[in-house]
Amino acid sequence: MRKIVLLIILALAAYSCGGSNNSESCTYNGHVLYVGEKGGCYYFSSGGNKEYVDKNYCKGCN
Repeated sequence: MRKIVLLIILALAAYSCGGSNNSESCTYNGHVLYVGEKGGCYYFSSGGNKEYVDKNYCKGCN
């Protein structure tokens, strides 16, 4: 039973964007946010393009 609980906790931590406790800080209008190599904050649009947003939205992500 403990292994199952541990697996659930680990899965939730991975889902919440790099272990952040607030998964909403890793989304913008329903899109998952990513942090680029140079610190840019972006998501992928429905057309597959990177759409950049203010870096404050990515605090605690990735």
